[in-house]
Amino acid sequence: MKITEALRILELDTLPKDEQEVSVAYKRLAKKHHPDSGGTEEAFQQLGAAVEYVLRALALVDATVERGERRSKEADALAEKRAIMRAEMLKRRAEEDRKRNIQATWGISVILVLIVLSGIGMLIQPRFIHWMVEKERVERMATVIGTGPDRSYTISWNYQGQTYTEMLNGRFIDGKWLVGPAGMPMMKGGKYIVSFNARNPDYFELKDKYIDPETADRYFSLVKYPLAAALDLPDTDPDVVCIYWSVLDQFGVDGVAHLFFGALPMRKNWKHNERSFQALKKSEPFQKLYRSCLGIE
Repeated sequence: MKITEALRILELDTLPKDEQEVSVAYKRLAKKHHPDSGGTEEAFQQLGAAVEYVLRALALVDATVERGERRSKEADALAEKRAIMRAEMLKRRAEEDRKRNIQATWGISVILVLIVLSGIGMLIQPRFIHWMVEKERVERMATVIGTGPDRSYTISWNYQGQTYTEMLNGRFIDGKWLVGPAGMPMMKGGKYIVSFNARNPDYFELKDKYIDPETADRYFSLVKYPLAAALDLPDTDPDVVCIYWSVLDQFGVDGVAHLFFGALPMRKNWKHNERSFQALKKSEPFQKLYRSCLGIE
């Protein structure tokens, strides 16, 4: 028997809500189909079978609903448990983030303090060295005895029968010229004045803007070609020699560096470049020495 057949026998359109509704339908139809009331045995048995089938269907529906409710409660309990666990996890994570932020803040603060102290040290160190040098200043001629690919160059000088050797750092220009503070290449064998403390020569200052005549001649061999090209003069012209030595005398090695690197853009050499050379060339002191060398009134 199918549920539709059972409902038809009980004269019900839909599945009843409960057993009472089935009982009401059974009592109403039992009087009609009972053999003692004019019904047939077969119809009465079908009525009983239909009641039994519908009651089983109701029990099955109730069990299904109960399981659904139980599962719903279990799902709600599980969801609540998950929500609690998630809240605890988020709380722990927030606490961990707070601790990490504190550590990061402290770390950044320490780094900033170290950077500031390092910057202060870099600013103070040259002044301190200069102060120490000036206390008992002695000057000697130092010689560049070597240069390295790591921007370093080594100088050496003698004082009271003892040789002092120090390593310094320069900077590379155009990927090939290792220059000192004054901006010209530090050539092996070049000689520059070094000032130092007589009692403690570890405190020293290299004055590469002061050079000996031999080093000046070596610089001229580098500078004469770009200088002659910039002034539109032959490199053998005596005026080129005059202008070079006049610039060296009046502007020092820094002025010579403007001549030597006068064709470089600023991005390759921020201190000595085409712009700085043009500024030097247009300056009144340079124009005076230029006119003097060329014999122009």
